[in-house]
Amino acid sequence: MKILLSRSLSIVFTTLLLTACSGIRDNSAKPYTYRAEHSVAWNIINASGMDLYSDAPVSQSQSEMFSRTDYEFTFPTGGNDKSNEALLPLTPLLQYRPTGMSVEDWYFDGLLAWIPTELATTPQAASLVLSDKIESAVLATLKESKREYSDVRKGAGYNDWLGKYVFQVNASRYLVIKFADKDAGCELPKDEYFDPARMNSPTCIFYSSFHDAEKIVRTPDFIGANATGKSYFIRNDGVNGSSLPPVFRKSAGHSDAENERMNYAFMQQVSRHLPAWVILYLSPHERQGLPAVALQQGKVHFFFHVK
Repeated sequence: MKILLSRSLSIVFTTLLLTACSGIRDNSAKPYTYRAEHSVAWNIINASGMDLYSDAPVSQSQSEMFSRTDYEFTFPTGGNDKSNEALLPLTPLLQYRPTGMSVEDWYFDGLLAWIPTELATTPQAASLVLSDKIESAVLATLKESKREYSDVRKGAGYNDWLGKYVFQVNASRYLVIKFADKDAGCELPKDEYFDPARMNSPTCIFYSSFHDAEKIVRTPDFIGANATGKSYFIRNDGVNGSSLPPVFRKSAGHSDAENERMNYAFMQQVSRHLPAWVILYLSPHERQGLPAVALQQGKVHFFFHVK
């Protein structure tokens, strides 16, 4: 009888412990303190709790230029007044490290979101709000650039008991949108979702995944005000991190550097259609000459400080 009671209590205790671990935490009583000696991009990442990517040291005059948020990642063309690589080279922002590896080998693109709590009553509902916002932004981008699209798929990822209670992996959400792009050589799939015959053909696919929020936080001032001052937070790193793989793969006639620039430009265009509380984080791609950036409503935040 004692053994049975002991086992029963053990089961109850374990269940309560796992339930507590899997519940959402309310950390909204703790505001974020902005660090003025760092860039907006650095503060966004710091507020998210990610491993920090350091600010590149630049001169005062360069700092004034990189403080502009109207940088365009479209292919640079001379003779215009846009802030792009034709007028503002990105070389000063590249932070090469003598490790034998490039930083993109361990950094990944993803999204960060501070979903206002007035828009949802649960983490699951907040995820649906975010998924709908991303879908609308991608479709708006494709329509305004006159790209055909098809096969929009979204839903919840698979999560078993082991993942949920042992590894503490929350439910995931994914969005997949295939589209055509004449310049990249991408065509819409004719029949099946996966066609083995086209494995080596150019592909243009927007894919995103993220996990339900683990905590509620105070909305940082630089993200934007909301009615409650609280947000469900979706993070980029860790086992419950988000993912934004490259959109353009094996594009016809384009180098890896051109493909990556096309990806930066596409993500910037998508960002323009997203609310201020969604940040698209593009990690460093220094092999292609592109630094880390944080995109907010199409605005570009670079990582830099005055040396």
